[in-house]
Amino acid sequence: MLPVVLALCAAAFFASSTVVQHRSAATAPAGSATGVRLVLVLLRQPLWLAGLALGLVGGGLQALAVSQGALLVVQPLLVTGLLIALPLSVVLEHRRPARAEWGWAVAVVAGLALFLTAARPGSGADTAVEGALKTGVLVAVGTSALAAGLSTARGGRYRALLLGLGGGCALGAAGGLLKEVTGRLDTGGLAAALSWPLLALALVGATGVVLNQSSYRVGVLTASQPAITIAEPVTAASLGAWAFGERLSDHPLALVLQVLGLALMVTAVIQLSRLTAGEDPTGADAPTAGATAGATAGPHDPTDSRAAVGRPPEEELC
Repeated sequence: MLPVVLALCAAAFFASSTVVQHRSAATAPAGSATGVRLVLVLLRQPLWLAGLALGLVGGGLQALAVSQGALLVVQPLLVTGLLIALPLSVVLEHRRPARAEWGWAVAVVAGLALFLTAARPGSGADTAVEGALKTGVLVAVGTSALAAGLSTARGGRYRALLLGLGGGCALGAAGGLLKEVTGRLDTGGLAAALSWPLLALALVGATGVVLNQSSYRVGVLTASQPAITIAEPVTAASLGAWAFGERLSDHPLALVLQVLGLALMVTAVIQLSRLTAGEDPTGADAPTAGATAGATAGPHDPTDSRAAVGRPPEEELC
């Protein structure tokens, strides 16, 4: 129960951090570019630093959660952070969430509950098989690099989505590395923890932050957040199964329910993200929605798609 509580608390802090940092990145000065240069600019923005502080608290809670429980339990629970957009939108935007938002929010929880109930994840080992962990991290980093590279050839919504996918994969790999570091700390003390997984965690985590901030800069949150929200837990849970020996129930009925739960959760995350960003999933106008990101885009917001015509070519990630 403790890992579940810690994961839910981490999700709340991560969600708050995402909303605050997107607001700051989306309204950064016009010459801020993307990539590392954008982060250097944002480090001088008090609002972004507040979001960073919230994210660090979330990271600490996540570390405690993965040290006590399985990645296959903790990482999917972080998806619930998207639900924080609803009450947060009430506070920030002074509006009442649409009925459809509450419906998709319930669907996220239902899909997650169905998946975890059917999966009955096993706890696995405290530390990973080193070769398997290295292979898994390399695959995740390679996927992240590929997505970031492809993003330079695409514009607008697709660029934000690809950057979000890359950032989500990197942060998912960081989640697996975080479990390894905490496991080594518990079993071998500080000397065991100060090894390659800690350095890899710092590098991969920083890469995830840079890619996520870049995705916030080049598009509304609805373009990137579904990819981040889905890619991060999928990557981390895959590492849990591959490197830490965590297992899901393989009963045929359980497998069917797991697939249904994941499908419901992914669909609900995408629909909820669109609604809370002020975009009607059917393509019609949604005057009552505008929570986490779209509503933060003011008339001078450089990420607003309505201002895309005549914009200069996007800068390269650097």
